[in-house]
Amino acid sequence: MNMKSILLVLLLVSVSFAGLAVSGTEVSDTSFKPGSKGVITLTVENPASSQDLVSSVSLDVDAPPEITISGEYFVGDIEPGGSTTVSLPFTVSGTAKSSIYNVHIELTGIADKSTGGYEIFTRRLSVPVTVVDAPIFTISADTQTLTGIDEISLTLSNNGGPATNLRLSIPESSPIALYATDEIYVGDASGEVTIDLLLDSRDAPDGAIDIPFVLEYENEIGLERTKTTKLRMTVKSEQLDLVVSQKSEIYTRGDADLTLEVRNDGDEALEDVKLIFQNSSIKLKQDDEYEFGDLNPGESSTVSLMVFTELGPGVHLIDTTVEWVEKDLQKTQSKRVPITVTSDADVAVFLEAQPLPLSIGTEHTISVLVSNLGTFPIENVDVSITSPALSLLEVSNKHYIGGLQRDDFSTEQFLMQVNATAPGTYPVYMKVNYRDQSGEWKHKDIMQTITIYDGVVEEESPVPYAVGLGVLVVLVWYFKFRKKGPK
Repeated sequence: MNMKSILLVLLLVSVSFAGLAVSGTEVSDTSFKPGSKGVITLTVENPASSQDLVSSVSLDVDAPPEITISGEYFVGDIEPGGSTTVSLPFTVSGTAKSSIYNVHIELTGIADKSTGGYEIFTRRLSVPVTVVDAPIFTISADTQTLTGIDEISLTLSNNGGPATNLRLSIPESSPIALYATDEIYVGDASGEVTIDLLLDSRDAPDGAIDIPFVLEYENEIGLERTKTTKLRMTVKSEQLDLVVSQKSEIYTRGDADLTLEVRNDGDEALEDVKLIFQNSSIKLKQDDEYEFGDLNPGESSTVSLMVFTELGPGVHLIDTTVEWVEKDLQKTQSKRVPITVTSDADVAVFLEAQPLPLSIGTEHTISVLVSNLGTFPIENVDVSITSPALSLLEVSNKHYIGGLQRDDFSTEQFLMQVNATAPGTYPVYMKVNYRDQSGEWKHKDIMQTITIYDGVVEEESPVPYAVGLGVLVVLVWYFKFRKKGPK
């Protein structure tokens, strides 16, 4: 009788999931391109709690056709408390499609019991192998010098597989930061993409520096990945080490108090510090200039003045002139000051379900209509939905919409099942995230209620739903077909 026959007889007599364990699994990379090679590493152990030698340990590997690894592998004997490492090399087919493939492994061993007789131990597991054509990113800029707050055009090139929902950020630990935002949404990145942004190097020392740009994206099969790409630039501080910060909000085409703070980060005392706007993009209503007075090193001063601007929402670099007296000498320097103009961004959310009515255990399509109520476009819009009465039948409860123009709307559909165990009224929670024209992230939480019925309701019951559907039709007509006013 050969070893396989013995194992089969023992398996029919006694099967156990104790005494033999896989304490660790590792795949040599997070993903693999078609045609590439990799290794699955297993740590197989005989727990110390076991008093018996486990002999004739073997692995039976079964892999899909896209992964070449299938076969039987003999491991040997493992003493109580001992372990061994098994390496399983594999090759990905050159024609494999992007997906996650499961490699099934069955681990078997025989224990000669000290109390007499034999016992077989079996352990089954699956190891996922991700196959995808990963993006390959490179990054460059239209300038190599930073002087404080600078407008930069980055060119992001992707020479690999597709990347969607791409976001760009810089870690907080870096002395270089994105100005007025913590993240920039890029979207789909294939080929070359130009990204315009503001970099703040005021806290960075002079000299060469590698700026770490963090790229978060979804690959071809929807898995979230993160990659850091560094860009070398040179920091060269401005002659006047005076930091100007905005401390209040202003809105387009309206009077508002614009509060500015200046801080002397230099080593010399500055006297009679003044700031003068050099163009009509921001008009002072009463005074001609901001007067901050005298500033010793490390000191700051704050002044509020009434202003009017027709600048649209967003961050604008405004040309100004700074005048001051230093060591009895009158000095002047041009300085570009970042000013953020805030928008009146707001959204409305409407909910509809099909088919109706909502009944326990049934599947429905939940439609969520998101409309832009503000005066200006909004970007990077996404909507998510949760409810204790509904379970999602999709991968994610969040859908990305993108941009919405003024008076525009978008309807997203979620496939859900009623998991409520009793009829009644239940809440539905929706959250909309978006970025307004000033670059600021906005968040709006909405709660609406739904009614769950126990099975089929009477014929007249759907009337309230028909009324709700009529309201939705009116809303669609209002946003899409009505004559729009001037923008």
